[in-house]
Amino acid sequence: MIGNLNHVAIAVPDLETAILQYQDVFGTFVTVPQDLPAHGVRVALVKLPNTTIELITPLGKGSPIQGFLKKNPQGGLHHLCYEVTDIKAAQKQLTAAGLHVTGDGQPKPGYHGNPVLFFHPKDCLGVLIEIEEVPLPKIQGCPEGERVGVIHHPHKPSSDSLEGVEGVDVGIEVDFKHKTPKDNKEGE
Repeated sequence: MIGNLNHVAIAVPDLETAILQYQDVFGTFVTVPQDLPAHGVRVALVKLPNTTIELITPLGKGSPIQGFLKKNPQGGLHHLCYEVTDIKAAQKQLTAAGLHVTGDGQPKPGYHGNPVLFFHPKDCLGVLIEIEEVPLPKIQGCPEGERVGVIHHPHKPSSDSLEGVEGVDVGIEVDFKHKTPKDNKEGE
């Protein structure tokens, strides 16, 4: 039911210091901070090739992460966010399984404007879980309307050294025994 890991959120007491660490020490790209008043946080995104890290800090005294930072004054891992294609269906399935939604139970727009919900850590192995509704084509990274399924074609071996290997048949014939460097010990 859940899709890709959308982001890992780290609560920080000082957003500017956290941004400088990710930019200067880790050498990453960090977005300009953005206020999310509906969630009581100020957010900057660390863009990585395989996911995003959300650096979050309280926005005002009523922020829901004030308590977290009181228990963890240096900050720390706050939540994991997974993508779903239908947030209402996911909410129904997760609550039927015994998970409890935090807050009023109504999805609110997240950083990208997509609806998000949070599930209580006591029901999720001690981790606050966020789900974010993301359209299917964006989740799968394919053009609008196309679906990518599991692709599996048995590979037809082109030499004895590949006997029994399975993979994707790409229709290219290569004589590996004569086209590879001698240091691979073929032909000995």
